[in-house]
Amino acid sequence: MFKISGRGATTLMLLGALVGSLTMTNASAMSNRTRKTLTRLQTKQEKVTKTSRKVDREFDRVGVKNLNALMQADDNGQVPTELDSGLSVYQLSRATKVSIGGKKTVTLPKDAIVRGSKYTLNPKFPSRFSVNIADLTKANQRKAFKAFGVTNENCNFVLDSKNKTRLLPYQKSTAFSYKGIMNLPTLQAKNLQSYYDSDRQNNPFIIVTADNYLNYYTNYQAKKSGRIQYDHYAQSVKIKKFTRGASTYTYYLAKPLKGFGAKKVRVDKKTEYRLTVSLGHVFQAFDNYNLDPGMYRMTVKVGKKAFYVDLGGISEAYINRLTNDPYGSNVVDQTAAQAYIQGLK
Repeated sequence: MFKISGRGATTLMLLGALVGSLTMTNASAMSNRTRKTLTRLQTKQEKVTKTSRKVDREFDRVGVKNLNALMQADDNGQVPTELDSGLSVYQLSRATKVSIGGKKTVTLPKDAIVRGSKYTLNPKFPSRFSVNIADLTKANQRKAFKAFGVTNENCNFVLDSKNKTRLLPYQKSTAFSYKGIMNLPTLQAKNLQSYYDSDRQNNPFIIVTADNYLNYYTNYQAKKSGRIQYDHYAQSVKIKKFTRGASTYTYYLAKPLKGFGAKKVRVDKKTEYRLTVSLGHVFQAFDNYNLDPGMYRMTVKVGKKAFYVDLGGISEAYINRLTNDPYGSNVVDQTAAQAYIQGLK
């Protein structure tokens, strides 16, 4: 298990906002030419070859439990020994006021489960702790949405001598967290547009919350700003039980997640709906304008639907080694990248 690092935390905190702020293509307005280009890219990337099987086999071996590590960025050209601190999950030692700046505040209760990280904008002032709103418990989400609006992804509080709040590592094993680290990153729906670096508007995504709800978002963009409205989930289903396997996550849901093919099962004489999550095919995306090779992505199978995450630079360097790509971008040494991936347990 990797420790958590403060490096790159601000970048991770902004990932969700980035989903809604990139210049994207509206799928319904896609031209025939763009559709043909993307179809060609999809056909090439999804073709099963000896090399693609080798890449998939290497990454599938580490399993979905190491998905966060596969997304890890480099540390100034080196392989880090710690995961990004933005993955950390804590409990608040006392009731704590949070804000987004300005006079409006919300009090999160003692023992509230929060994910986030410390950051410093100016060394002359105290550091702050950024809380991700979208994966708070539903009750705490409602408080934040009412005060700050539904398009703000983060709120924060000051870490100084006047604030007596302590961040207690959350050690319970739940669908949301394992050993103080979030289990499942945000998953983006995989579709034709996913073969471009910038994905389409209103692309569906999945989040697991601190109180173990699986939230599925589809039509969530605000009309004027285009930002994500985090209260606009299409489906929200309680996770009754969770199994963290070596290669597969298994969620037992209180009701079916429509369209995902969850299997109806009996658990302790009660009806639940079993949904599995596992890793799939590694594919590459391309620049939206000049079709230069871009980032690599990992397919994540959620029931019968396909989602994806962006792989980090370490994973990319290892893929370049596996494919013998002489033109691939290597932010870290390929041998070090190989040792990192193969060392994941």
